[in-house]
Amino acid sequence: MIGISQLQFPSKDSSRLKFASYFGNFVALSILVNPANAFLSFATIFFRAEIKTFYIYKEIKAAKREKITKKDYWEIFFKNNMIKLVSFFLFSAFITYLTFTTTFLLISFLATIPLTMVLILLQSELRPKNFNPVTLFKASISFFLEGVKENVRASVNKLDNAYEHLLPHQLNDDIIKNIDKLKDKYGEEVSEDVIKNDEYIQFIRYIDSSYEFSDENKGRVITFLNDFCKGNQKHSSGFTGGQILLLVLKACNDGDREAVKNKKDALITNLLDSQTFSRKERIPNTCFTGIIYRMLSTLEGIHPDPEIRFTTPQQISISEVENEARKFMLDRLKNKKNNKEIFKAWYKVQNNPGDDESQKIVDDFISEVSIPLMRKLLSITSQYSEQIVLTLMKNISSIKLNKLQCCELVQHMRNKLQEHDLGDQESLLENIGEKVFLELLNQNLLKTDFSLKGSSLDEAKRVADTIIGKEVKEFRLKAEKTIEGQVVRMLDGLKLLLQEKKLYRVYSELSRNNENDKEKIKKILQERLVVTKAAVDEMLKKEASHKLELEIESVYEENKDHVTQLYEKIKEAKQGFIEDGLLTPQEVENITKEKVIDLNKKDKTMPSSNLSRSLSVNNLAAHYL
Repeated sequence: MIGISQLQFPSKDSSRLKFASYFGNFVALSILVNPANAFLSFATIFFRAEIKTFYIYKEIKAAKREKITKKDYWEIFFKNNMIKLVSFFLFSAFITYLTFTTTFLLISFLATIPLTMVLILLQSELRPKNFNPVTLFKASISFFLEGVKENVRASVNKLDNAYEHLLPHQLNDDIIKNIDKLKDKYGEEVSEDVIKNDEYIQFIRYIDSSYEFSDENKGRVITFLNDFCKGNQKHSSGFTGGQILLLVLKACNDGDREAVKNKKDALITNLLDSQTFSRKERIPNTCFTGIIYRMLSTLEGIHPDPEIRFTTPQQISISEVENEARKFMLDRLKNKKNNKEIFKAWYKVQNNPGDDESQKIVDDFISEVSIPLMRKLLSITSQYSEQIVLTLMKNISSIKLNKLQCCELVQHMRNKLQEHDLGDQESLLENIGEKVFLELLNQNLLKTDFSLKGSSLDEAKRVADTIIGKEVKEFRLKAEKTIEGQVVRMLDGLKLLLQEKKLYRVYSELSRNNENDKEKIKKILQERLVVTKAAVDEMLKKEASHKLELEIESVYEENKDHVTQLYEKIKEAKQGFIEDGLLTPQEVENITKEKVIDLNKKDKTMPSSNLSRSLSVNNLAAHYL
C-alpha cells in the first residue's frame, strides 16, 4: 500500500522532532495497512493474468497515443470473471477474519487516512499547492493509489522473475549436448587452473584493449570472470563454469580474424548481460546455469562446426504462442455470423494492404479478442512470458488464420504439386492452402470448427485441383522472362505496398527498359489489379506528380545557393518527366512552378552573382523553366 518511491525522509538539516514525527507516522502507517497489504498480495496472485494484461494493453494503447477507457478496465478485470472475483473476496475475508482482530481492523480503517495526511504535511514534495482539507484528503487517496500501482507491479514482476529463472534449467539437456560437442572437437582434457590458462589470459587482454566497450563495462566483466573462474561449482556436465568458458573460447578462436572478433565481442556482450537481469531478455541469465547458457548461446548461429543449437522452451516460443492465439481466435469465430467476411478480410489485408474496408473488419475483430486472448495467454496454466505476449499482440494480424486442418487434403495438394515438380515450394503450398480454405468456407464444406465435413473430401479435392492449376500457372508465369512474367513477379514482390505505389513502381521500372511496350504494361497491370484503364492512368499521374515534386525539392535543396545551376538542373528534371509521358508538358510546368514558389517561401535564397536578378530564385516561377 505504501510505495517506497513515495517516501522521502526529512534531510539531516531538519529538526529531530520533524524526523521523529515522520518516522513515527511511517511506522504506524506501515503497521495499520497490513490488512490492506494482505488483501493486495492475494489480489496480485488471483489477478496476475489481468494485471499483466493491463500493462501490455496499456503499452499497446500508448503506441497508438490512446488512453485506456473505463470499458477496457471492465473487460480486463471484470467481464466473464465473476467466479474468480467471488473466490477472491471470500478467501480474503476468511484470511482477514483469522489473522486480524476486529479492533485492529477498525483502527486500520479509521486511522490510515489521518496518518497519511500528517505524513503528507511533513513531506513538502507531496503537499498540495492549493492547501485545504479537500485537497489534503485527495492527496492522501492519491498517495495510496500510487503505492498500490507500485507494489502490484513489483509483486507481479517478482513472481515472474522467480518462475523465469527456472527456464535455463529446462535447457540443461541441450547445454550438456553442446558442451559434449565442444569437448569432442577441441579436446577432452580441459585445464582446471583456468585463471593461468593462456586462452583465458589472452581473452582478458582482449577485453582490456577493446574499443567496443566502456572502461566501466570492461572492468565489470573482468572482475566477474576472475570470480567466476576461481569457483569450483560444477555443472551437471562434469565441468566447472571456468572450464566451460575455456571450451567456448576455443570455439571463439576457431575461424578467420573477423569471425574470431565477432564471436568474442558477442561473448563479452552476453557476459555483461548476465550481470543484470533484464525484463527484455526472454531467458534470464543471472544464475550459474543461466550464465553457462549465455556463454554457449554466443556460438548459436555464428559457429558452423560444431553447430551449437538450443530447443526453445514451449512457453517462450513465438510459434507456440501464435498457435495458441490462432486456436483461440478460431474458437471465437465459430460463433460469429460474419466469420466468412472476417476470414476474407484477414486474407486481403495480409496479401493486399490498402483495402480500408477489409482493414476495419480485421481491426474490429482484433479489438474484440485482444483482451480475452491476453488473459488466457498470461494465465498461470499457460505460463507464457509477458514479453512474448507483447511481441505476439504487436504482430497479431500476421497470423495465418485460414489454415487447412485436414491432413489428407493437405497431402493431396502436396502430391499434386510434386506432379508439377514443385513439391519443394512450401510458400506456394501455403498460399494454395489459404485459398482452398476460403473457397471451402464459401461453399459450406467446412464444419463449425472449420475442419472439413466428413463427406466432403472428394469435393474438397476438386476445389483444390482447380486452385492448384491456376496457382501453378501463375507460379510458372513469374519465372518467365516475358513482360507479363516480369509484371507478375514484381507485383508479388511489392504486395505489401499500397496499390497506387505498387502500380507506379512496376510501370516506371519496366517501361524504362521496354519503351515500345508501355501500353502493354498498363494493360497487364489493369488486368492484374482488377481496375479500369481510367483508374490506372489516374493513379500513374498522381504518383508521377508526387515523384516530380520530390525531384524538384531535391534539386532545389542541392542547388539553391547556385541559381544558374539550379535553373539547368530543374530543366533536366522536367525533361525526364515530359519524356516519360505520364504528365503533359503543361502539367509538368505547372507542378514545377507551384513547387518552386512553395520552396522559395520557406527558404528565401539570394541571387547568384552571375545571373540577372530578374531570374533569381525569388521569381523563377515567373519564367518558363
